Amino acid sequence: MKLRAIALISFALSACGPPAPEPVTASEDIAAPPPLPEGAETVVFEAPSVADPQPVQTASGAADTSDTEAEKTVYWGVKEGEPLSILWEDLMPEGSEEELMRQYEEFYAMLEQRYAANTTTLADADPYAGIAEGSEFDFMPQLGTFDTVEELDGEEVRIPGYVVPFDFDSKARHTEFLFVPYMGACIHTPPPPPNQIIFIRADPAVRIDDIWTPYWIEGTLNTEKTENDLGNTAYAMSMSKIEPYLAP
Repeated sequence: MKLRAIALISFALSACGPPAPEPVTASEDIAAPPPLPEGAETVVFEAPSVADPQPVQTASGAADTSDTEAEKTVYWGVKEGEPLSILWEDLMPEGSEEELMRQYEEFYAMLEQRYAANTTTLADADPYAGIAEGSEFDFMPQLGTFDTVEELDGEEVRIPGYVVPFDFDSKARHTEFLFVPYMGACIHTPPPPPNQIIFIRADPAVRIDDIWTPYWIEGTLNTEKTENDLGNTAYAMSMSKIEPYLAP
């Protein structure tokens, strides 16, 4: 099952002028998140296509493969020294999607049982229609696991996604933030599984002008467990580059 299916189940961040704002880290939680733009939709991220290297013709007409051998990709279509382009499903080891589906089924079954135990009439039989905002039934925990793909530990990677800052002040610069696979995750929808969130460390701090715009982020990916109020993570990254997402 593709990650976007999981996202749907979840439905349900100078000397003459004023001093620069202090960088914001995960220990600070200042401004409230902006509302989700009406009609905004998450971009469906697609893997970039990789062209096969073509042999070079020599003067004699024979194919010269010496240069093409050096140009051949070495891992998932990436040349040596370039970051590895990955998608979010690449972060989920075998069996983790099935485990996530099992946890969702278990959670909704538990929710229905708890709601049924607190109803007195047939009119209350729908376990979702009568859930009041802010009630004990109006919640969604972070499900999933911290299981990771160990082969990615220490890899230089490039991945598209959405920024979730710990402070939503538009003028703030960030040294730490979360990176997630779909719009609104962790702030307007429940958090994805821990192995579908990356804890980003940025040095120097960066300013994020629009959290509803997807970005490419590059850096060194590590399997590292972090915990915070927005969403626990199974991966962390030392970021080297961030740029607006352009479809392959």
